[in-house]
Amino acid sequence: MKRSKRLTPIVDLAVKATEAALIKVGEANALWIRDTNQLEELYRYQGEYLARLRSGDVLSMSAQKVLELRGFLAQLDQAILAQQQQVKISLEVLQQQQEQWKKVRSKEQAMQSLVSRYHHEEVRIEIKKEQDDNDERNTSQWLRKPK
Repeated sequence: MKRSKRLTPIVDLAVKATEAALIKVGEANALWIRDTNQLEELYRYQGEYLARLRSGDVLSMSAQKVLELRGFLAQLDQAILAQQQQVKISLEVLQQQQEQWKKVRSKEQAMQSLVSRYHHEEVRIEIKKEQDDNDERNTSQWLRKPK
């Protein structure tokens, strides 16, 4: 069996590993997008409440209502900080998955390049062998010709 054919199962495994790594990148990207969207939603929600607080006549609001609103905004700030941390973590996971995919993809490409090189070498050897066979056949026919 030729070297290029013997490496086919290894190349197939490398292709499968690359596909699996790419799926993980997609999952990590979806998680990062979801976390980022949730953070943006919290910012928008915070902006709405701050606008209410600013637009409302604080003097006409009861002290209890103002305290509740400020307490809610403090909780919202904590939720935003936690979500920022979650976005940072999911981005790091995404970057790690991308790096892993790059490594696996690089190995796959190296294996495919090696197989290609072996295949080209085998073709070159086969062509040379055919040429040698043709030369030998032509030489033997020439020598057999009656003069």
